[in-house]
Amino acid sequence: MRITVSLTVDVPATATFDLVEPLIVEEGRRAMVGAVRAVCREYEGLTGACPHCQSPLLQSEGTERRVVLCHFGRVEIMVHRLRCEGCGVRFRPAEPFLACLAGSNVTRSLREACVLAGTSWPYTTAAKVLHDLCGAQVSAETVRQVTRTVGEAAVTEETTAAHAALALPPHEDAETTGPTSDHLLIALDGGWVASRDQHGGMEGKVGVVATEVEAIGHGRHRLSRRRYVATFLTAQRVGELTYAAAQKLGGATATEQIALGDGADWIKRQVALHFPDAVGILDWSHLERCVRRAIRSARPGSLFRTERHALYEIVLSALRQGDTQTALATLRPLRPAPPLEPVAALEAALTYLQNQRDWIGNYHHWHDAGYPIGSGMVERAVELVINRRMKRRGMRWLRANADPLVALRVRTLNQDWDDASQPRVA
Repeated sequence: MRITVSLTVDVPATATFDLVEPLIVEEGRRAMVGAVRAVCREYEGLTGACPHCQSPLLQSEGTERRVVLCHFGRVEIMVHRLRCEGCGVRFRPAEPFLACLAGSNVTRSLREACVLAGTSWPYTTAAKVLHDLCGAQVSAETVRQVTRTVGEAAVTEETTAAHAALALPPHEDAETTGPTSDHLLIALDGGWVASRDQHGGMEGKVGVVATEVEAIGHGRHRLSRRRYVATFLTAQRVGELTYAAAQKLGGATATEQIALGDGADWIKRQVALHFPDAVGILDWSHLERCVRRAIRSARPGSLFRTERHALYEIVLSALRQGDTQTALATLRPLRPAPPLEPVAALEAALTYLQNQRDWIGNYHHWHDAGYPIGSGMVERAVELVINRRMKRRGMRWLRANADPLVALRVRTLNQDWDDASQPRVA
């Protein structure tokens, strides 16, 4: 089958390249619409017999309009209807040609573009970008529906892979994307978005898993083999996804495992469940902020400036060496005597240090060993996976819509990272 479509463009004699380009693009889109219609007519012409009884006696029963949304625009096709005079069966010759749409009116190419745009921008913006870039005539609601449908399939795929990883005995080697590693780094954190489900918003849980850390100078490091995971569902789910990602990278049985977090209970529970041998490191910046806030609240004002700086030095120096006992002993005398009210920030810091003892260690030793002591990498992941797309003015999310979206964003970011990590061919 060969289709020939002509392209005629009226170009003014004084036109410049910038004026000619949109004219050619517009005519090209019209030509593509015409080509699709011609292919459909040719396909219908190949039908010379009833598909049920093979009788050549066919009677036309008119046409019906079918609208298909393509990557380059909207195509209206007049589909013929035929009736077999032998067996009486009615059918449409073009049905096999259109069967790949599966009852939808969006082609696979446009569906992929909708998913990419819908995971990157608000749906109204995504529809406009698609129209401006390639001429697709698709509504914001269609972009939303397509994105959610594909996202739900991604969630199901993630769940299946996670359950398969958990079912595999720990001593057996899993199928990985590369060689196994003796080092594993896990970092977990949460990001909040406005919600239509619950007052105060809902937390999206994000994890970063890496098996190779590369020094890039000036004390900085880059995670050269990593994967992101995210969900708006339970902490149990993000734990399962994290373990599956570690297994995929070949680090689930690594001899050296590091877990980094801000001390949230759900983080510590999931690390203890899936990575019981990991060394837990409490994010230093979070710990430092908590201590400084407590001291400022207990000794406010310019009169206590000298004392505050001395307390900063004593408490933070002790914590850098993992000496929680000295830090607590220094902070407790700052409590006001009754009947004065307790200082909320100070009490919170004391409780925090008491509860996080097992994740506070010698930060100098960890730093010298090349371990990360700050959660910048997972905070960056929260920004990429959640904040950039979901924390915009006026946005409020349903959990059922948010979870498929972050599943797609994680898949896209991981694929981009995998592509960038491939060796370049000269």
